[in-house]
Amino acid sequence: MPTLAQFWFHDRFFGGNFDVFNEPYPDGGWAWISGGGAQSTLAWNRPDSETVIDFAQVLSNPAVTGAIDGLLTGDVSRTSGVMGQGVFWRDVPYHDSDPGRHNDWDMLVRVYFDMHIHTPWYCTDADGNISYYLVFYLDGAGNLHGYVDGWSYDYSGGGPFCTGGIDDALNAAVPAGIPTVQNLVNEAVALLGSGTYSTLYYLPGSGRKDQGDFNENADTDVALVLLPGGGN
Repeated sequence: MPTLAQFWFHDRFFGGNFDVFNEPYPDGGWAWISGGGAQSTLAWNRPDSETVIDFAQVLSNPAVTGAIDGLLTGDVSRTSGVMGQGVFWRDVPYHDSDPGRHNDWDMLVRVYFDMHIHTPWYCTDADGNISYYLVFYLDGAGNLHGYVDGWSYDYSGGGPFCTGGIDDALNAAVPAGIPTVQNLVNEAVALLGSGTYSTLYYLPGSGRKDQGDFNENADTDVALVLLPGGGN
């Protein structure tokens, strides 16, 4: 039975807290689009044949968190779970360095975590996050592929003397982690994306299809959805 999924965003489109209302309906039947106050909304008709990859579930795997922790030095510690977020290309921090690399409304998956940086006694400690941006696509035969498109970091603190050293360390360590993240992407694609597909799209949050309404956060989870078929 297909499901009409309605997403009501309270902050911005495909971001922040949102409400979901899922209404299954019989083949050949119909479902109402519900009304509600929101900053923006998305309605999506979801067939039974979907394959849904929930990034929160994938990223909570100890194999993933262990590999991420292995990238961190003794002065940097992870202070959150590893999270996923759908981000339009125009909003990616390094967009302006190569704006034509993707279309502005192409969606990338931001995989990120919060961090704490310990500094010498004469500086304040720093808190921030480290992000890797992933691109997924289907080739001409309908096979799923993914790659690490870029990285970024952001933090506050480290003053008055340590921000230069923090920048130098992160500018070296974060891009050096790309091969590790790429290996995780390759393993996930091999495990979760077997088969051939006709369509790839993203939904905010977990992508769950439970009937009824619930609330999720698009800043901490995103679902990659695949429809079967494909090939030339």
